[in-house]
Amino acid sequence: MRSALAVMLVAVIGLGLSIGCEKEPPPAAPPPAAPPPPPPPAPTAADTSDAGPPKKPKMVAPTDGLSLADRIAKRQADEKKLATELAEQEKTRLLKYDKTKLPLHQQVFAAIKKVRDAYGKAKSKDDVEKIRAGQQKTIDATGKKMTTIDPKGGSSNVVTDYDVMLDALSNSYPEALAASFDGDKKPLEDVTAELDKRTKKVEDWLAEVKTFKK
Repeated sequence: MRSALAVMLVAVIGLGLSIGCEKEPPPAAPPPAAPPPPPPPAPTAADTSDAGPPKKPKMVAPTDGLSLADRIAKRQADEKKLATELAEQEKTRLLKYDKTKLPLHQQVFAAIKKVRDAYGKAKSKDDVEKIRAGQQKTIDATGKKMTTIDPKGGSSNVVTDYDVMLDALSNSYPEALAASFDGDKKPLEDVTAELDKRTKKVEDWLAEVKTFKK
């Protein structure tokens, strides 16, 4: 009987030990990683106020030995030289082009002078109107021939002058000439001065074109 109780006691104690071992809590989880430190605050106006204004680049003194006035004069001389060279290049370009159209220039300019000479024969307002009507066909034909000299524009030095003179001979010149027979001389003086100025320009230019060597 005692031996049986002893065996039962041992069994109960062993069962309690095994149950106690099974109920042991699991190991604790590792602590979470520490968060990264916050970024440093942006500098404020108070933080930068002591830094002072930004430093200006150091001025480097010119090493050409010239004074300011001399440098200005030199720059102006260089600019003038360049302008002269460009003007000469442009003049050469125009001379080359008009040289290829010289016969047309001569025909157009001769027709313009012929029309103007015809008006010079007017003795009255009626004469002016008769000459105007009689010369209009010549003026129109000359204008068409003029456009063949420089169809695109910008290549001839005197086509614009032809155009102005033909327009004047068709409109403002006979009107001013007719007014002069009524005693109003000023309009005729003005249009005559304009025609004379452009005639002189064309004469000088065509003379230069004629002697120009391409």
